[in-house]
Amino acid sequence: MRLVGLLLTLCWFVPSAHAACPADGVQLFPAPGSVVPTNTRLLLEGVGSLSEKVGALPGRVLRMQTEGHEVEVRVQRGWTSTLGRTLVILRLSGPLKPGLVYTLRLDDVLPGVKVLNSMMGHSRPEWNSGRGQDLARPRWLKRPVVSEGIFRRTREGSERFVKLRMSLSEDSPAYAQVTLSRSKDKDNMAPQHYVLPLHDGVALLGHGACGGAFALEDGKSYRAKIDVFDAAGNLVPGVAPLQFESPVATQENP
Repeated sequence: MRLVGLLLTLCWFVPSAHAACPADGVQLFPAPGSVVPTNTRLLLEGVGSLSEKVGALPGRVLRMQTEGHEVEVRVQRGWTSTLGRTLVILRLSGPLKPGLVYTLRLDDVLPGVKVLNSMMGHSRPEWNSGRGQDLARPRWLKRPVVSEGIFRRTREGSERFVKLRMSLSEDSPAYAQVTLSRSKDKDNMAPQHYVLPLHDGVALLGHGACGGAFALEDGKSYRAKIDVFDAAGNLVPGVAPLQFESPVATQENP
């Protein structure tokens, strides 16, 4: 089941040169179907027209259920991307019981919503609770570096990403919380704040043709402050900000 969850997570941040723009819906992280620590917290992202609806959820209460046990889940404010996606935090009021399948009653607040990164796709996503709580902070094995830039044109538009590589001593899914600002900003542009999932030590910072987490301009210099946390919310100590230049658009063949 964990492998399924990791594969579903990839759908969020690996661009496809031939994929149509995603339908309106939500995504959940860790991905439905994966194994989570009993003190997990979840991230809920609104895509397309669901971004505004997800952004209005903070303060609402959901339920995480299994046979004979229920945990309240409070929606807390998270992040909004420059390109129109919204991510909120789902914080459990208490621990799950180990070794069970739990269902999130997402339909209580978003009836009929499509879960884009779930094999089932419906509004009652499920997770498998692990053996216990995750109380340890992730530990750096290799600190973040920029490994390459990606630019390509698709039928829907342009995609521009910078690949971040890092390595952690951590068993549960992990996420990079990024604050992105222009290094040489004469226009005084506001910093961008959002969260990126890690898979095999890689996060893609940027945007696809249909939107995404961060707006990158052609050939501009950026500064990225990166904090990493795991599925239980344990934060790894910070690192020095990264400096990089956004990938430059390639010339079209005549």
